[in-house]
Amino acid sequence: MVDATQTASKAAARITVISADANPNQGTADLIAGLRLYPLWSRLALHEVRQRFRRSLLGPLWLTLSMGIWVAAMGFVFSALFHQNAGQTLPYIAIGVIFWSLLTSSINEGTSVFIGNEGFIRNVPLPLSVHVFRMLARNLIIWAFNMVIYVAVLVFFGILPNANLFWFFPGFALFMINAAWMALAAAILSTRFRDIPQVIANVIQVVFFLTPVFWSLESLPNRPAFVVFNPFYHLLEVVRAPLLGQAPAVSSWGFDIGLAVVGVAATLLLYRRAFARIAYWV
Repeated sequence: MVDATQTASKAAARITVISADANPNQGTADLIAGLRLYPLWSRLALHEVRQRFRRSLLGPLWLTLSMGIWVAAMGFVFSALFHQNAGQTLPYIAIGVIFWSLLTSSINEGTSVFIGNEGFIRNVPLPLSVHVFRMLARNLIIWAFNMVIYVAVLVFFGILPNANLFWFFPGFALFMINAAWMALAAAILSTRFRDIPQVIANVIQVVFFLTPVFWSLESLPNRPAFVVFNPFYHLLEVVRAPLLGQAPAVSSWGFDIGLAVVGVAATLLLYRRAFARIAYWV
């Protein structure tokens, strides 16, 4: 009887439990491993952009051309409607649209990044985060092509950047940190709940009109609550102000830093919890 009890105890001791609760560090390890594979996901992102415009004369510049036409049309329309200087309106709209596209594309494409890579996730032994990093890298490449519009506007109006331009680099890093955790959170939630992509797409459409992307705060007598507490406005502000030769507001810096700290922490907890289940959800 004693031997049977001891045998059962040893067998129970050899049982390995595999679950999200038993392996809480797998999610963090996956993110680190995925980040280290930057040569892989950066080249895959570049390959995807090339394949998208294969046998095209202009290639990815078609994206730049279409956005440039839209920016020019909106800029001249708004400068005429509000009797503003086109040399101020066009750069403002160009930067707003370019960075809004980068942010919202990252979030919208994040909703399908795991679902769309179901075959890779189930059959190829790669960190799951590689697919998120690849998507972000692809959008950064497209953003780089779209920045040609900003340079063209500066040259056309003879605008010279000043010392405030240096604020752009930490602002852009903060912008991308927030875009990354938003994309990862959207990817996790959308994989678990398939209604989330539609919800996010509709929310972004509404927020677009509440965010000073193509309209300026100067047209309002004071800052309404939907601007003061709008994270998208503050994210745009820390990158747009330096490119317009202005120093970003301290309130925007504080808001974005707090958003990054809270968002990254919450998303890490969510990823640690959901990591072991993602392969079963896709």
